[in-house]
Amino acid sequence: MAGVTGRYFEDCQEAGPNQPGVRRGVAAYALDPEAATRLWQVSTDLIHPTIN
Repeated sequence: MAGVTGRYFEDCQEAGPNQPGVRRGVAAYALDPEAATRLWQVSTDLIHPTIN
């Protein structure tokens, strides 16, 4: 696993996309780079509003 980052795993295997009605897999929003950027911005604003 050395050097592996940004991946989701279930039962020691990389998780595939979530299928409707199944409680396994990675939700699409968890892989959305725009959502990740927004979350990072909101988090830094809450922690230290003068960073930006």
